Amino acid sequence: MEDFFGFITKNIVAIGTMAAAALVIMAYIANQRFKLWVVDFWATFPVIGTIARLSRDKTKGNNGWLRAEEKLCAAYKPFVNLITRRMFDQRIEYMRKSADLGRTPTPMWAWFLLVILVIAEGMGFSYLLGSWMAREGSANTHTLLMFAIVLVLCVILVALTHFAGHQYYRTSLLRSCFARYKERGSDEYSVHTVALKDDQDIDSREPDFKQTINRVGKHSHDVGSYAGGIIAIIAIAFIAIVSTYMRVQNMEAEMARVVTGEAHVASSSQASGNPFDALLLPESVTSSQNAADSQAKNEEMNAFSKEGLAAFAMLGFIFVITQIVGMGTGYKYGFAGRESDQAFKATGGFSTYEDYLSYYRPLRDMVNGRLKDLQQRIESKSHTKLSLNKSFDDFLREQRAQEMMEDPLTESNPAPETHPAVQPAVPVSAPVHTQPAVTATPPSAPAAPVEAPAPTLAAVQQEMLRLNNADAEKAYFLSLPDSMRSNPALLTWLKERKAVRAAAVQANDLF
Repeated sequence: MEDFFGFITKNIVAIGTMAAAALVIMAYIANQRFKLWVVDFWATFPVIGTIARLSRDKTKGNNGWLRAEEKLCAAYKPFVNLITRRMFDQRIEYMRKSADLGRTPTPMWAWFLLVILVIAEGMGFSYLLGSWMAREGSANTHTLLMFAIVLVLCVILVALTHFAGHQYYRTSLLRSCFARYKERGSDEYSVHTVALKDDQDIDSREPDFKQTINRVGKHSHDVGSYAGGIIAIIAIAFIAIVSTYMRVQNMEAEMARVVTGEAHVASSSQASGNPFDALLLPESVTSSQNAADSQAKNEEMNAFSKEGLAAFAMLGFIFVITQIVGMGTGYKYGFAGRESDQAFKATGGFSTYEDYLSYYRPLRDMVNGRLKDLQQRIESKSHTKLSLNKSFDDFLREQRAQEMMEDPLTESNPAPETHPAVQPAVPVSAPVHTQPAVTATPPSAPAAPVEAPAPTLAAVQQEMLRLNNADAEKAYFLSLPDSMRSNPALLTWLKERKAVRAAAVQANDLF
């Protein structure tokens, strides 16, 4: 028992670090599941649970619901916040056009593996550094400093290598799109930002690489950067070289101490008072023996030195490979698109809407069962006949409809549609509509605002993309000033758009 407590006392720092890491991992993995388990456990708890308490509430709510039913469904709603098929398809399309479809965030096991590799590789080097930071310190002090250095190295190297690998993937994607952009002979490289909330068909007529740029580029003329990779390579090379140098010097110092210790032992044995140690043998006898001993000692030291150098080279190689694994993890996982992470979370990582719904089906069935239990309890305690047939799916549909009605974007959508309401004259609002009709009757009125602002090339291209209709674009082009209609850059851009449309039509005819 004393040995057990002694082991705990000596390794309290290591045990505490491992326990903290385990708690963090468990909290990360079981976050949503644990919350759902707590909610469901409290809902089904006898006497004082949520269902037991709500079964005594028969207050009517909205749209034929009881308040008890609404409260129970609202408790489970954060865990089953489903999206519509159109929203799902829009997010899948966003990830597809940003070249992120099929990629996933860095899994927890990959982070755990990287941390373990860095800690295991950096233990020896960290202990060597810790001994130099506190030369007069005790073994416990050296161990504490070792764990502190390992923690710093782990955080810095894991984060740096992962960032470098992810930046390399994103930059490679942008540079490949930029190369294809130059192959087409385009005059200007720019990014027309497409957000996740936008209609993902807004740039469907653009080339695929341009669609990727619109969702990956953070700003205009963004072509990525390799700065993270360069910094990571410099840091890895510096740590590998310095750690190897310190190990070699420590080995040489150890060899010197061994030689000095043997000489000290030989001198002390001569002064021990043994009368036979003072006997001098002939030089012809001792010279050959001393030469053999010296040669054997040198060979032993050389072998020890070569073995140590090989071991240090292998440790350096393992360190470099470990960091390459970290960079490879950053390259393989993660998203390049600006909002692909949000799109992935919204879709739950599924590629089809059917798989998405089937994943949440067991949870929805469980909540429907809890709701049915509540309804049966309320009916059994009621003095009047009740017919409670609402389900959790009904609650989700009504909540979705209410959110769509309260969404300011959906409310503002009809606004731009009402401006062409000049077609029939509405007699009820005659004094209001007759004045715009009078101002709109002169044919020269629409021409004046076109001439005054003198639109730029970028504004014209953006308006063409917004219209996305050949007839509407032609009418808009004819309304432009002569200087803009004869702009060579605009004409080249329009010809390319026409060629892309023609190619799309031909492709559609083939299949």
